[in-house]
Amino acid sequence: MNTDSTTSLLNILNQTHIDDLDEFLADHQFSNSASEHFSKYFSTHDIKASAIVKECQGYISKSYIYDILSGKKTNPSRDNVILICLAAHMDLKMTKRTLEIFGHRPLYPKDNRDAIIAICINNKVYDIANINDRLFEHEEKLFLID
Repeated sequence: MNTDSTTSLLNILNQTHIDDLDEFLADHQFSNSASEHFSKYFSTHDIKASAIVKECQGYISKSYIYDILSGKKTNPSRDNVILICLAAHMDLKMTKRTLEIFGHRPLYPKDNRDAIIAICINNKVYDIANINDRLFEHEEKLFLID
């Protein structure tokens, strides 16, 4: 996983000549692999997949979570990806990146439901039942129990 900031990479990219394309890609090693993404995140944050399963218990089946984390399931729903991000206590930036890897739009501040979820994440409220309570209070779609 490349650790350069996007701004820094854009500056490098703007200076890169077409003949240096292979060198640029070799130097920056981009990956959109879900399994690699989760593996690196979990190892740097000392998270076990079993903890994710426990946090998502009732919302996503155990086998489906493991399939998502291993990369076997490549098209989980946006809500399932968000649930895994919540279970992993990902910040808003990492949640955005994870959603992008799966081809989903990031949390959008002009969408009330997304705004509620984003505010919860920014305030380190990761408990799914608690977030569902807040969604319910504002008549927004809940995370459904499997």
